[in-house]
Amino acid sequence: RALRRALAPAAAGTALDWTRFRSAMGAWITACRRDGAEEQDVATGDTGAVPAEDDGRASPAAAQLQGDNADVTTPAEAAGLRSRARQLAAQNTKLQRDAELAEELNARLAEEIAQLQAQLRSSRPALEQAKVAVEELDDMKAVVKRLEEENTELRRQARHVNQRLLSEGQGLREQIQAQAARMASLEDQLCRGTALLSARDAALAQAGQRAQELTAALEEYEQVVQESRLETTRLRQQLGRMRDAWAMYGGHGDRGRSGAFTLPSSPSSPSRRRPWCPRGQPDVQATAAASQVRGSSGAALQGPLSHRPSGSAQGTGDKEEEEEDTGTALSVGGGGLAGSSEEVAEAVPRALLSPLAPLSPWALLSPWALALLVLLALLCLLPRQWPQPQLRYWSSPPL
Repeated sequence: RALRRALAPAAAGTALDWTRFRSAMGAWITACRRDGAEEQDVATGDTGAVPAEDDGRASPAAAQLQGDNADVTTPAEAAGLRSRARQLAAQNTKLQRDAELAEELNARLAEEIAQLQAQLRSSRPALEQAKVAVEELDDMKAVVKRLEEENTELRRQARHVNQRLLSEGQGLREQIQAQAARMASLEDQLCRGTALLSARDAALAQAGQRAQELTAALEEYEQVVQESRLETTRLRQQLGRMRDAWAMYGGHGDRGRSGAFTLPSSPSSPSRRRPWCPRGQPDVQATAAASQVRGSSGAALQGPLSHRPSGSAQGTGDKEEEEEDTGTALSVGGGGLAGSSEEVAEAVPRALLSPLAPLSPWALLSPWALALLVLLALLCLLPRQWPQPQLRYWSSPPL
């Protein structure tokens, strides 16, 4: 244990200096000799001299000391010296064995040192690899730390994005609800529009049916008007024949009270006989109007305004016919009307209101018939196809 402490004070166990080893071993051997000599002196302090022959292996130093002091030392001293020599020889032998053991130990230590150096040399790459691994571990720790920071940042961003998505989802839900309500309102509007379209189609069907009825009524009215005009023409022809007969058989000039039929003159104009005029322009205009009505039935839809010129022309002829009819009525009346002017004044309104007076083409029309004609004209002016309402949807309407 003391040798181990002397050889390796720091307990390194790997490196050993040869000079230090020799000095440490020399000091240890000297200490061992001194300790052994002191113990032997204590153990053999009173022991007698031992003859030199007992120890055949006496040391040369003891023999020299014995030869030099033979004449001086006593037998007791000689015995002590012999004993001392034997002890020294034993210590020397022991030291030699210790030296051999130390050399063997030194050889073993050298081998162990060589092995340790080889292990050290072989462990250097491992140490370098360990250093590289430590550096890589440090780098990995830095990377892990950076990744943890990035993970923390990503978690924070994920929470923020999650909150934003939740708010956007809530807004989208509200928009979906609003769109659903709007879709419901649009469906209601569509239902109302469909109902209105159905009602419009029904109204159009009724209007078409009413128009057909009015057209049929108008055709019947046109037939009645045509028949009335034909009857008027026949009556005018009959009136013309009566005028011709009156012209042939009537009196010439005023006959007074003797039975002659004369037309009294007005007080402001001189008395004169109204000359007879043959059937001419009024009858021609009536015949042309009847042919025009027979040729185109659509002219009746233009209202009373389209007949104003012919009506005015017929009005001029009607005035002449009224005068002629007045004369005819007076002439047909006989001798009762040949008297005073009061009787003639009373006969003129009756003649004007008589059935033989010419009628205007629109005189037979009632206000309801005129209203029906105006309605038919408006229906003809309306477009053939009604404009369809344009419904716009944000999405396709539900089926």
